[in-house]
Amino acid sequence: MFVRYDDAKVQKTRFKGVTFRTLATGERIMLTVMHYEKGAIVSPHSHPNEQVGYIIRGKLRIRIGEEETILSEGDSYAIPAGETHSMVALEETHVIDTFSPPREEYIEK
Repeated sequence: MFVRYDDAKVQKTRFKGVTFRTLATGERIMLTVMHYEKGAIVSPHSHPNEQVGYIIRGKLRIRIGEEETILSEGDSYAIPAGETHSMVALEETHVIDTFSPPREEYIEK
């Protein structure tokens, strides 16, 4: 499978100021690129998918369970499946996120 960035449709999340593109997706893993506007808030939530992210550009305040920190360009994080997490974009931020298994709601039909 090959997915060109420009061919991946921009999709909205349920969180204001956060959009994403679904890139390559396999049977057990999915790659996305997330775009956070400055000030975007991802309220506390959880999902059954393990999530690993890498910050390409920008700065996020991120909370995973009871731990909170600020991450910026070059930093990464891992969120266990089912763990409550939240984020605040302290500036415009771009993140590569992987999900396992793939998030069905992120797959274009």
